[in-house]
Amino acid sequence: MSDDQDNRSLSLLYQHHRSELLAFLTRRVRCRETARDLLQDAFVRLMHSERGEVGNLRAFLYRIANNLSIDHARRNQVRGVNDEQALEHLLNETSPERSAVAGNTLDHLERLIDGLPSPTREVFLLARVEQLSYKDIGARLGLDPRAVERHLNKALSHCAAAALHNRNKTDQP
Repeated sequence: MSDDQDNRSLSLLYQHHRSELLAFLTRRVRCRETARDLLQDAFVRLMHSERGEVGNLRAFLYRIANNLSIDHARRNQVRGVNDEQALEHLLNETSPERSAVAGNTLDHLERLIDGLPSPTREVFLLARVEQLSYKDIGARLGLDPRAVERHLNKALSHCAAAALHNRNKTDQP
């Protein structure tokens, strides 16, 4: 198969299976942005793999994506609690008491984010405010996507810890 045919074949595979594979990965990692990054990684790995002996490219692609999601889960397991989910849960809780202190909490989180080291703060803002992918953030800041992920995890850990601390303060009599 020529390079042009191979590229067209991969392009068609991407067009036909992108949505279903993204949904699969989103269910696995519970974060659409992470799923997009893993989807891109899966196609890059497929592109660089020896596909000559692969009978079913779709199945092979799913195997790659599944392995990437397992690797991602293992990295999160090492980290412990999924800080992003914990932070979202805490920030989405509503009660009259929580509503009364919401402004203070947001001010506190803003100060906390402003106090993060420069690359960590920039990564957090680009990921959560501008909703850029790890790859795009890495390109903008000159960082490897894995370094972007580490900075984002660090920022989320700090925010989650501050939210828990603030929550514990408001729960005390």
